[in-house]
Amino acid sequence: MKLSRQTVVWLFTILIIAVVGACIPWHQIWHRVKVPVLIQCFRHGPAATRGYAAIFLAHSDGDPEMIISVLLRGLKDKNPGVREMTAIALGDIHQDPERVVPALLDCINAETNGPSLVPMYGFHAIGHFGTNAGPWSPILLGMIESNGFNSWPRDGKWTLNKINPEMGKPLIDKYNAEISNHQAQVQLEYLEKQRRKALIATNAPLAKP
Repeated sequence: MKLSRQTVVWLFTILIIAVVGACIPWHQIWHRVKVPVLIQCFRHGPAATRGYAAIFLAHSDGDPEMIISVLLRGLKDKNPGVREMTAIALGDIHQDPERVVPALLDCINAETNGPSLVPMYGFHAIGHFGTNAGPWSPILLGMIESNGFNSWPRDGKWTLNKINPEMGKPLIDKYNAEISNHQAQVQLEYLEKQRRKALIATNAPLAKP
């Protein structure tokens, strides 16, 4: 039996309504349980699950103070990837600096000269607090001056500039000047090598320019 176009439209509409109606209760249930489920995944799941759960918790509609309390434990997780994702998550929330900023600084300090990306993500997380993290700028400056973060020199200075521009800008300006001078020196050395190659090719004397 061939159905008319109008009948097909009505049947399709009824089907859509039925599907949506069936999904609404499940959506409401998931809305209620997703934060507790994510917390359990963060606490007891494998490393990859714990890392992703941290990010999802940071962007959930759960109570930020409660989520922060859960996430702070992740900064001491045995897996560096979880510590990295936890730092990112805490930076995305950027609330309660009195608890979070010192914890991030401790986490960074514990990873000095380590192979992970935790210091980089930790610095950036602190930077998301802006001037609300300003009270901890002397501690951060001391960490930078101790030269314990050779792998991430720019990130610490960038963060200091974000939370305390008066203290951080001179360090950023000096760093940029050093980079520019280094790049200029590399360029001069390259040009000198090219000049010498050209003189050798023409059997000319290798006098300095």
